[in-house]
Amino acid sequence: MVRSKPPSSSKKPKKKGIDFKKVKRHVGRKLPPPKNATSTEIKTKAIVLPEQTMVADRTDMAVSKKGLTLRELLQQTSHYNSKFRRAALNGIRDLIMKHPLELKTHKLAIIEKLRERICDSDKAVREVLYNIFDSVIFKSLKEDIKGPTVALLMAYIFNAMTHMTVEIRLSAFKFFRLLVHSYPSSFFMHSDKVLDHYVDILRNSQIYLQEKNQLNSILSGLEHCLSLYTNKTTDTDTINSQKKGSAGKWLLHAYKESSEEPIARSGYSSNFDKIENLIPVLVNCFEESMSLFSTTPDATSQSFKILSYILQCLYSASDVLVQNSNMLKEHPSCSILVHLRKILEGFPFGLKNDLTDKVDEEFFILNVKIAEVYLLLGGWMGPMSYLANKFLYFIERTLLDKAGIRLNKKNEDNLASLLAYMPELISHVTNDWKDRLLEAFTGAYKECNVESKLLLAYLSCVEEMLLPEKGRSISGVPDYVFLVRYQIEWIREFPRVLLHLGDKYLSVKENISKEESAKKEQHLLMLGQYMQVILNLLLRVGQTNVSTSPLAAEFDTIQLSLEDFFNAKPKGIFMKIPCECQALAVSCLYYFSSLTPALLKSLSSCCLCEELDPVMLFKIIEVLHSAYRANRLHLSEHLGFLLTLISHFRIYAETAAVKTLNQDLFKTTTRHVLTYLSQMGDGSILLKMLWGPLSEEIARKPALANMHGLMRMVVRLDMRLSKLSASEVHDLAGWVFSYMISSSIYLPKRTGQIAESENTQTFRYLLKPCIRLFLASNKLLSLVLDLFNPFISGENDDAFSMEPARKVQITIYVLTIMHDEIRSQINHCLSESLFKGVFQNIIDLLEADYLTLAFDEMRGLRLEFEQLKTRICSSD
Repeated sequence: MVRSKPPSSSKKPKKKGIDFKKVKRHVGRKLPPPKNATSTEIKTKAIVLPEQTMVADRTDMAVSKKGLTLRELLQQTSHYNSKFRRAALNGIRDLIMKHPLELKTHKLAIIEKLRERICDSDKAVREVLYNIFDSVIFKSLKEDIKGPTVALLMAYIFNAMTHMTVEIRLSAFKFFRLLVHSYPSSFFMHSDKVLDHYVDILRNSQIYLQEKNQLNSILSGLEHCLSLYTNKTTDTDTINSQKKGSAGKWLLHAYKESSEEPIARSGYSSNFDKIENLIPVLVNCFEESMSLFSTTPDATSQSFKILSYILQCLYSASDVLVQNSNMLKEHPSCSILVHLRKILEGFPFGLKNDLTDKVDEEFFILNVKIAEVYLLLGGWMGPMSYLANKFLYFIERTLLDKAGIRLNKKNEDNLASLLAYMPELISHVTNDWKDRLLEAFTGAYKECNVESKLLLAYLSCVEEMLLPEKGRSISGVPDYVFLVRYQIEWIREFPRVLLHLGDKYLSVKENISKEESAKKEQHLLMLGQYMQVILNLLLRVGQTNVSTSPLAAEFDTIQLSLEDFFNAKPKGIFMKIPCECQALAVSCLYYFSSLTPALLKSLSSCCLCEELDPVMLFKIIEVLHSAYRANRLHLSEHLGFLLTLISHFRIYAETAAVKTLNQDLFKTTTRHVLTYLSQMGDGSILLKMLWGPLSEEIARKPALANMHGLMRMVVRLDMRLSKLSASEVHDLAGWVFSYMISSSIYLPKRTGQIAESENTQTFRYLLKPCIRLFLASNKLLSLVLDLFNPFISGENDDAFSMEPARKVQITIYVLTIMHDEIRSQINHCLSESLFKGVFQNIIDLLEADYLTLAFDEMRGLRLEFEQLKTRICSSD
């Protein structure tokens, strides 16, 4: 029988107990803390005590926007993080601009700390540093930066120029350019090392061909340094600057401190070898840049700028060597031309039909710069003379405006610098080329816009070819016969240009507005300078012109065009232009061989214009009198001018009939005229010559002030009237009497009020010339006294319409003054019949019924009459 299995419900044997449970570990998981672990975490809250913060201690300190002081910011410029360094530099800039005194006080500490960042590894930090020096430090300190401080900066700049990092080396030249522009002495003190570093950086073509922006900065800095040698830079030294000549060029001087030794320019000769070694390096740069440019499908303005800078450096270096050739063993032109052979033989560049207008224009500028170098070195006379025809043809086509280039403001300066060589070039080339170049130059000069900068360049050439030496006659110019035809054409253009400039000046001045005042004022200043240049040239031509030369007649014809220039009526150009131009224009008048009546008429209109400055009025009178003494102005024309000046001078009244605005000016003018009249010869003859126009002016019945001036002219010339005929003296007596009666408007109308008042003094002043004539001429006095009878009796009421009582009053007062001034003449001239006739007419008027006066008025009038009779009758 089979044994059955035990039931499943049977109990299993119990497992044995375990002391420690085994925990299974999982790789990479953090172990949980033990159950009996004690937490050591501490949680705290910040305790804020506002009264004890650092800000409370900085209320009176200069801090940045983030509350940092200058010291803290300077410390952060050395931070290991470039962002902190850049932020610190920005903070320093903001702090200095907000608190300028900090820079003045701590300038040395600031510069010493900031200079360390010149070699900073971060480009953004260097750019911020450059901006701080450019816009803040150098502009604010100006002359406060001395030589030792500049030396501190140069030490770090030199360190950066030899740095292993290419970007730092390139930026070092940018910092140096900025320093030289602000302080040229920095170059003069370290020129040896600087030139070596420039040569070294330009030889490394792999650097500058990849960094075109940096190369522009390097080349512009080098060109500026080279230009300092020849004093041709246009930048201003903020420490020492001196204006050179009327052209407005600035002469830069080396830094000179009282405690330092002055920098001697003779020491520069040691650098000439370095400059000469620089030329082949620059030529190589030009060739490599041009070859790279030719392989580039699209030309860029940046590439042209690099080529332009290279040529400018070549020109400046050549100029330094040529100007200082006396310090060298031999003239450097030949050796320089050898180095430039490849560039010169490839001239002109870019003459292709498939070029765009912009590229064509850029090539034109490059060709002009190459031509400048060639002309500077005198290649047409040296070993490269076989290239002369190419350059001369280029210059001719440029002047004729057939080179395919439209001149604009961008390349006007380049063409102007090329024109500077025209006089010397024309004096050395063959006669065939002389004629071609002069023809092209004359045509371009005539077509030049009068407002263009090129006008000054053309006028400068004209001046040099007309006046090769100051004070030297035109007849002494080489090839005088050959040049005279063109010289005449140049002179004929002067009036046209002058009138055009004057019209433009008036137009701008009349249309000036407040919105455009600054721009218009600058335009007016430019036009005034152009007029001053051409007037100065015209004056010099007149000063050096010889009366026997063919140009003398041409110079005289200029005054025909100047009639409109001086005339004050139509446009009044002369009246509106600056004083400097007026003075030059007036000075030119002296050098005309003879002045035309039309020009004198125009001058008279200017002199009689109230807008003319008194100084200029007296200058015109003086110049014309000098021209008369030099036999350049006829006597009768000069007398007529002076007469017109006195008789037509307009005096503007301030009140009804007494005070005037320009009375003093007229008195001064009259004194000048009388002085010149006394220097012109026999006065009696002059009065006889002048009597015709003088009579016409007096018959015109001028104002009392003008009549007073005419009477003074008669007195100054011949108070005895010795050359005048009886009829002329008779006419003069009538005018004198009429003048005396007209002057009575200054006498009070009420009897008894005639006292020594201001008006009475004026009346006596007006009668002074008449009194002087009476003292010298008894004949004139008798004729004048004879006219009192018809005046009192009313026979000439048509000429003098006034009340009878007023006639009596005027007669009594005039006779009283005449008796007081010329008693002996009165007694001699008043015959008994004349005496009785004048007095009887006065008595008849006083006793007439139609003389309606108040009792007091009648009594005062009778009393004055009795006093007059007593004075005359009691006289010896």
